[in-house]
Amino acid sequence: MKRTPLRPISAKKRAHKAAEKAAGAHEHMAAVKMLPCIACGCAPPSQAHHVTGDKQPRSDWRVIPLCWACHQGPDGYHAAKRLWVKRHGPDFELLPKVAQMLGETDD
Repeated sequence: MKRTPLRPISAKKRAHKAAEKAAGAHEHMAAVKMLPCIACGCAPPSQAHHVTGDKQPRSDWRVIPLCWACHQGPDGYHAAKRLWVKRHGPDFELLPKVAQMLGETDD
């Protein structure tokens, strides 16, 4: 079986990953992945879904935990976004709940 070679990582991306801000973001995403799915409550580990619905720039700090089925499955966010939003609401409205689950709020 012939394998395709991996794409080289650009110097810009390598520098971004090495930056302190990026390191904190990667730690935040790792913590979010250890939360249960915010949509169905499935046990961790979860996938980190980047919130984009409120026209804010994509950021590793703005992620919500979703299990594979709720994220990429047939009825998941990326396969059936309108149905998902109808069931669970806009993804950006779940960010305060994620902060609460992480203990980042006083609620």
